[in-house]
Order: sequence, then C-alpha cells, then structure tokens
Amino acid sequence: MQKVRIPISVDPVKSAGKQLSYQGLVPGNALARLQEMLVEPCPDVDVELQFDVDPQKLKYLQGSATVDVVAACERCGEPMALTLDTSFIYAPVTKRQAADDMPEDYEPIELDELNEVNLHRIVEDELILAMPAFVKHDEQACQIDSKAMQWGELDESSSEQDNPFAVLQALKRK
Repeated sequence: MQKVRIPISVDPVKSAGKQLSYQGLVPGNALARLQEMLVEPCPDVDVELQFDVDPQKLKYLQGSATVDVVAACERCGEPMALTLDTSFIYAPVTKRQAADDMPEDYEPIELDELNEVNLHRIVEDELILAMPAFVKHDEQACQIDSKAMQWGELDESSSEQDNPFAVLQALKRK
C-alpha cells in the first residue's frame, strides 16, 4: 500500500462527522522547528489520523506519529539515533466555546478563521514534545565518561568586582 501525504489542514468537525481517517506521511522538510533540533535532515513522518464522534457527541481527532531521527548527544556531541513515537487526541474548540467543559481525555485545539486545524503543526508539536529533555547516549555507549567530566571552579575574587548590581547596592547604602 502506497503512503500518501497527509493534508496540511482540515476541518475537524466535518471530518469527524464523516468519520474520515488518514494513513500517510508528513514531509520532514515541512517541520522546520523539529529540524532545528536535529543534526541530519528529518525524514518523512509516518502518521495515522482518525476523526470521530464520541458517545457524548464530542468530535475529536485521534492520531499517532513515528519517525527515526538523528540528534546530537549533549554529553559528547556525536550523532545518535532516536525513534520519536507519539500518540495524541484533540477535540476542536472555537473561541466562543469553553475548553473547561471538555473531558480530561481530550486536549483542546483551537480552530482557525476557516474552522480548520493545521495537521502538520499538530504532528510537529507532538514530535517536539516526544523528544527527550536531554539527548544523551547511554553511559556505556557515550564516548565521554560522565564520571571523568570536570567542572570548572569559580574565581571568588572576580565575583564581587564583576557584579553588575554592585553599583545599585552602593546607591542603596546612601
């Protein structure tokens, strides 16, 4: 089965009414913010999306995204492979609707002026959230031993002289 490109934006309310689903790709080159976090170009992202209506008559968008990327290890600086895998569920809201009335299972997503949501932006946001807070190899695989790392010592004599607030402290004493 050939994978198709996921549309950039859709009307989630109409799509949920029709119970549409998409299985395809989001181009990696369209994900500029994610690309900034990587050392190699981001490949196309495998995405599955399903629009539906729950028993409470709330329309929602449920999906998942998976991509293998290469980021720099923050300890040694060498490239390392990561698999970003995320799943999400959103319910569309307008500016007039209160997101407070929504069940906890759904993340509210605001519709634009055309009553649409940008699917590529949703996927990119979810992949960014799936990135580890600190990208590091396992200690055994990393080229730099974390126990051998040295941290510099502060020169205490310069801390008083270079303090930018020292002038304010002197004015406060007057």
